[in-house]
Amino acid sequence: MMTRWFFKRRTLSSKHKHPLTVAVEKKIDRRIEKGKKFQVFPVSDDRFLVRGDTFECMVDLVRRTCSCGKFDLMKIPCRHAIKAAFIVGIQAHTLTDDMYTTASWRSIYEESINPISVPEDAWIVPSHVQQAKVLPPETRRAAGRRKKHRYETVDDKIHLSQGTQTSKRRKCSRCGIEGHNWSTCDRAI
Repeated sequence: MMTRWFFKRRTLSSKHKHPLTVAVEKKIDRRIEKGKKFQVFPVSDDRFLVRGDTFECMVDLVRRTCSCGKFDLMKIPCRHAIKAAFIVGIQAHTLTDDMYTTASWRSIYEESINPISVPEDAWIVPSHVQQAKVLPPETRRAAGRRKKHRYETVDDKIHLSQGTQTSKRRKCSRCGIEGHNWSTCDRAI
C-alpha cells in the first residue's frame, strides 16, 4: 500500500507545473478573489495598512506577518498580504513558506518504497527486538468533562430542535394526572 501511495504521489507531483502545491494554489486563488476590493496604504517600503475588511490590518512583507494572524500561523499569505504584495509587484507564491512548494512536494516522494518479497514468517528479527516490550505512552485524562463518544448527526440536531413538538406530555408524580407537576399539584391525597 505504501509503495502504491508513494508512486501515485510521485507521479502527481512530477506532472504539477505550478510553483505551489494544488491545495495552496486553490487557497491563494480564493484569497485573491476575497481581497480584490481592499484598499492598501503604504506605511513604509515593506509595511502596509490594508482596509476594506471588517477590521484594518497591518502587513509586513519582509517579516511575512499580518495583524489578522493567518499569515503568521499557516505561512500562506492571507488576503491582506496578497493585496499588499500586488501593489508592490510581488507574486503571492513568493511569500509562501518553502514547505508548500512543488519542489519540496517532489522531494518528499522522491525515494521509492520497495515491497518486501520475503513472507512474514521467514523474516529474521534480532532477539533484542523480539524481547522488547513496547508499552503505550503514559497519558493523563484531561481535566473537565469528557467529550461525547458519538457526534450528533443532522437528523439528531433536527429532532432536538423539534423536541417540544414531539415529546410526550409529563405527568404529575404525586397524582399521576397529565398537565402539571408535583410542585403545582393541588389535588388532595
